[in-house]
Amino acid sequence: MEAKKIPINIPLTDSFSLKIPFHLCEVVDLRLTSQTAVYYESLDAVDCELFPPKPLKFEINGMTIRIGLCEIPIFDNETKEKNQTKFINLTVSSKLLKYRYFEGINKNNIEILYKEFLDFKVFTCSFETFLSGYISDVDICINRYSNSPQCFEDALHVLTAQCGNKQKHLHFVSQPNNLGLAFNKRDYAKPSIPFIKFYHKEFELISKSAEFYNFYLFPQYYHAIKNLTRIEVTIKNYAHKERLKKFGVCPQFKTLEEYLQISQKDLYNVVIFSINSYIENKARQKAPNLSPTDHLIYELIQNCVFKGYDYKALLPIVDSFKGANAQSTEVAKSRMRKKVKELFDLLIHKDVKIQSEVRHNAHVLEYLNFINFKL
Repeated sequence: MEAKKIPINIPLTDSFSLKIPFHLCEVVDLRLTSQTAVYYESLDAVDCELFPPKPLKFEINGMTIRIGLCEIPIFDNETKEKNQTKFINLTVSSKLLKYRYFEGINKNNIEILYKEFLDFKVFTCSFETFLSGYISDVDICINRYSNSPQCFEDALHVLTAQCGNKQKHLHFVSQPNNLGLAFNKRDYAKPSIPFIKFYHKEFELISKSAEFYNFYLFPQYYHAIKNLTRIEVTIKNYAHKERLKKFGVCPQFKTLEEYLQISQKDLYNVVIFSINSYIENKARQKAPNLSPTDHLIYELIQNCVFKGYDYKALLPIVDSFKGANAQSTEVAKSRMRKKVKELFDLLIHKDVKIQSEVRHNAHVLEYLNFINFKL
C-alpha cells in the first residue's frame, strides 16, 4: 500500500470520548451491562458482593479499544431538572483508521470508525445515533517536522522560558526515544490551564506505539516519520468549550456531528489560544544612560529580539539605506552597523535569557512559526 503524505501544519482530530444515549442502542454482548464479582482463584470461590459493570477492553495490533457505560446528569427541558442518564461510553482514536491513521478523524472517514465499533459486536446503533453522541476530551493535533531532535528540544526550552510563573505546570522529558513537554497533567487540566503536549512523534511511534507502527505504518512511512513531532491540545469538557466560545476561539458544540462541522481554522485557533494561556509577557530590560536616539534604537532592537530577530536579521535594515551618493552611503552604513552592534551587544549581555534567545532564535522560530509563536 502506497503511503500518503503526512499532513503538516494542519490541525487534525486525534481522539475523543463519545457518549451515545443508551436507550437508542441495542446491547449485543451482555458483559457490557452485567454486574461483576471478585473470584478468588486459590479458594475457587466467588465474592458475593456485586459491583457495577466493567468496561470491555480490546487490544489489537497495538490499539486499545474501551467500551463501557456511564451516567451523567442531563438537563430535561420539560421538568427543568437534571436527571442521571445512561450512555455507552467510547474512546474513539484515530488509530482505528489503521493504515489511514495520519488522516486524523474527520467527517469524510467517521463512518469507518462507526463500523469498526459495530464489528466488536458489543452494541449496535444507527449511524445517526452515533453522530448524536456527546463528545468530550477532544485531542486536536498538529504534525510538524523539526531539523533534528536537538532543534526540537531547544524549541521546548524556549517555550518553557516564556511561561514565567506558570512553569510549575510544565513537565519536561528528555530520554532516549522519549522527548517532549507537557503543559499540566490531563487529570488536573482546567479551561484556563488546559492540557497540552509537545512530543517527538517519530520516537513515540518506534517505542511506545511500536506494535501499531510495525503492523499498519511500516515500511510505508519509514522515511516520512523522520524527525516528525506533534503538538496535542485537549478540549476537556463543557466548561472548557464555554470558555473557547466566550473568547471567540471556536463555536460551541455538544454532539459529534456538531464537532465535525468545525473548520480547521477554528481548530487551529484552539491550539494557539491554548498555548497562549501559558505564555507570559516578558519583562523589558531598562536602557542604560543613552542619548535619545540611541535609546530609541535600543528599545526597537529589544522588540526585534523578542520577535525572533538576531543580529544578522537586523543588518538588511541597515543595507536598505540610500544616501546622496555611493561614498556617503557606505560611510553611513558603516556607522549604522557599528551602532547597531554596540547596542545589540549591550542588550544581550545584560540578560541571560535574552542572550539565550538570540542563540536559539533562528532554528527555534523556524519550528515554532506554525503556531504563530512570538518571542
